[in-house]
Amino acid sequence: MQERRNYIKKRLIADGSIKVSDLSSFFDVSSETIRKDLIYLEENGIAKKEYGGAVALSGAFEPSFKLKSVTHLEEKTRIANEALSRIESGMSLILDAGSTVYALAKALAIRRDITVFTNGVKAAQVLDEYGITTYILGGKIRSNSNAIVGNWALRNLREIKVDLAILGTSGFEGRTGPCVEGFSEAAIKSAMIESGNKVIVLGDASKSNKQAVVEFAKWSEIDELITDSRIGADVANIIKEQTILTIV
Repeated sequence: MQERRNYIKKRLIADGSIKVSDLSSFFDVSSETIRKDLIYLEENGIAKKEYGGAVALSGAFEPSFKLKSVTHLEEKTRIANEALSRIESGMSLILDAGSTVYALAKALAIRRDITVFTNGVKAAQVLDEYGITTYILGGKIRSNSNAIVGNWALRNLREIKVDLAILGTSGFEGRTGPCVEGFSEAAIKSAMIESGNKVIVLGDASKSNKQAVVEFAKWSEIDELITDSRIGADVANIIKEQTILTIV
């Protein structure tokens, strides 16, 4: 099944669109099976279903921040609320630019007596509106993720030490730790880990079935992963051997 879905993804990226009838004939499976594959790809920000087939979303290997922020929103909200309980008055935090971390930023209105450092443009705007003391890292903005990256941001991170760093992940299927799509964001996340006395990673369970290019930490290097109940038992058991796993 996964091999078939990977093939469909590659065809979508290459051709821009694809028909259910063509795929059903090629794989010798039912149209309903192909529709389920397309639903899966749509949920992971790769395709948009249309009548009789699907089209590739722009930036299909890395969905836009806008799309990521509304995908699996219910699960991300639960994860964010769980993470919120880890934040105490007077704490200093690092928040990255992940969409689940953004959900946490939107929940921080009740924690105004904190200091936040972030490379997330959207998160910084929300935190500033709440009146939270917020420092945004300097550097280049990656438009697809709204994340600030580069040497300026890395230099900023080397100058600080915070109570808690909270990071997102793009996926970790078959990997030994959380991953992200590109090297520039991986470097930032690794530096954030170094700057945090404690590190929490937030990621809805779909990330356990999603591949991303660069592993920015081992599970043993973080203190906790917060995810949702859709995560598979096999993956959960592997992670629990190396760090705290909280399922909401």
